[in-house]
Amino acid sequence: MKHLITCTSEELALLVGLCDYPGVGKGILESSLGKKSRKEWDAIAAATVNQLILKQYWNEEKSAKDENPLSEEMQKFIVSYVNSEQMIRCSNLDNKNTLMLHHFENETWLFHMIDRDIIHEFAYADEQEIAELMKDYYHFSADEEHVPLKLRLSDKCFDWLSNKDMTEKVRKKSSFSPEEEHSFNQLIADLEANQWSLHNISHFYIPSLEDGPFLQNIVFFIPSARGVWVAQYDEHNEKPVHISLKTLEQWNQLLKGLEYTVSFQNT
Repeated sequence: MKHLITCTSEELALLVGLCDYPGVGKGILESSLGKKSRKEWDAIAAATVNQLILKQYWNEEKSAKDENPLSEEMQKFIVSYVNSEQMIRCSNLDNKNTLMLHHFENETWLFHMIDRDIIHEFAYADEQEIAELMKDYYHFSADEEHVPLKLRLSDKCFDWLSNKDMTEKVRKKSSFSPEEEHSFNQLIADLEANQWSLHNISHFYIPSLEDGPFLQNIVFFIPSARGVWVAQYDEHNEKPVHISLKTLEQWNQLLKGLEYTVSFQNT
């Protein structure tokens, strides 16, 4: 990867606003700081300009001439970031950070790590690095021997899965076979170990800022001492959610499959 910039949410919002995307900039600020009065936003902007000057992102001579104070390279980066038509979002509640991958141009993507909704790190990455970046981000490991476990759930039962108070209702509604019952018990133990939270990787298509993002694919999962639990949808009518315990090798193959999908859509 080639590092590009590291900035705060305030700095990123101002950079985006300077490239004629004030609505996007406001959204970044409100996501990080919440709603503020106009006077408060003005004070934040004034302080942020000083930070951009210190980082040499803001050219004071160009600003004095009422020109855009950002370099051409910075403006190109911001415009491509805002108008990216493909985005991959990887959640990781344990680390309180989020990995975003935005398609830049051709086979180049923007690596975008958001730390606690405060710090944004950007770097250029090749399309062939996507799977490895996601693998490194989650860095799952297995301490025990893998056992092939699987079960099916209805949409409603899957929605209830992250609520520990609904465990027995899911069990009752699902009419598990003995093998699925065993798998479900192991899954619940791993859910409890992960604070009842499922990670997910989402792939979005964004035709324009006005249309907003369209979800193309989403995968839910949690780590286990025996591998990685993965939930995927298929054509099964009554119970479309298929949950299985994957080996780390199968998990890595799944990430390569996601990389191939986004690569195929860029051709």
